Amino acid sequence: MVNLLDYDVIVFDLDDTLFPEMDYVLSGYKFLSDLIEKSYSKNTYQTFIKALNAKNPDVFSYVIAEHKLPETLKKHLILAYRYHTPNIKLHEGAISILEKLKSKNIPMYLITDGRGITQRLKISSLKIETFFESIFISEEVGVEKPEPDSFIAIQRTHSNETIVYVADNPKKDFIAPKQLGWSSIGILNKDTRVHPLTSNDIQAANVWIDEFKELTC
Repeated sequence: MVNLLDYDVIVFDLDDTLFPEMDYVLSGYKFLSDLIEKSYSKNTYQTFIKALNAKNPDVFSYVIAEHKLPETLKKHLILAYRYHTPNIKLHEGAISILEKLKSKNIPMYLITDGRGITQRLKISSLKIETFFESIFISEEVGVEKPEPDSFIAIQRTHSNETIVYVADNPKKDFIAPKQLGWSSIGILNKDTRVHPLTSNDIQAANVWIDEFKELTC
């Protein structure tokens, strides 16, 4: 167990940290397959899943080809995927942690890469907007991790306090926190994670835990 009350300020990543990113993918494919069925009377959901399991680099083109759909449909599917209202839930234990930290007046922030509307639709679906002092989304701030801009903005407000970043992706999440002298907690989520891990990645964060529910406060 890792106690978040050991820190003055808690900063969270979103995808695969507060909720399983794969749930968002599946939600999008279900939404698209429903759209296609309404418009073309074709059931495509299992084809989406087949392409996903096969790690097909172009799922949309594969589905279109398999079901002989118009090639021009692809751009519309991409937009619909990005802007659908997702059916997603927080990781077990996440809402309890957020509520307890909020009740103790611990400042919390969110730093996430992605498109503004897409990420805000996720945040809205999860009903977590009110927990955070500020939300930093890469498209809105103009830089992606590992660029330190969003981290520095938080540091300026909490210059003499201990800060921890809770995230999952060793390729980009923990570089800026380390440079700024923050602590970091990595979440493995081995069975559901989107970004694969190697043995060297374990060095990226100060501490790794198997699941979000191992956090306490």
